[in-house]
Amino acid sequence: MKKTLLITLLFLSFINLSAQEKDKEQIITAVKFETDKIILNNKPAFNYSKLSNYFTISDLDGKELITGDITAQGDNKFSSVITFVTFGKKFSNAKIVGRNDLIFALCKNNVFKEDFKINEVKLNEFFEKYNELK
Repeated sequence: MKKTLLITLLFLSFINLSAQEKDKEQIITAVKFETDKIILNNKPAFNYSKLSNYFTISDLDGKELITGDITAQGDNKFSSVITFVTFGKKFSNAKIVGRNDLIFALCKNNVFKEDFKINEVKLNEFFEKYNELK
């Protein structure tokens, strides 16, 4: 009886550890930027448009997902306020300014799922970790 219980506990521990490791695996391993597209894992993932210091990232159907407003601070420094439109959340971080910084940071933190949708749980973790707007 004790052996069976011990084996069961070891098995469950192994499954839990495997699930945690899978969660740490990088989902997006390739990022490429084109003038009007963002390519993830060698597939078109998002549309991108920029007008002056304002940018928009939308899904391939044209639904607006993320907007950003970049402001020059002087001395070649910039700040931005980025809005996750579908979640109604605003984000700012001195080191994450603009499309490239944002996409790389979101990919690093596995905020995008394999189908390029935003994982809301991971987005919330990202906000807790990096958002300087309180």
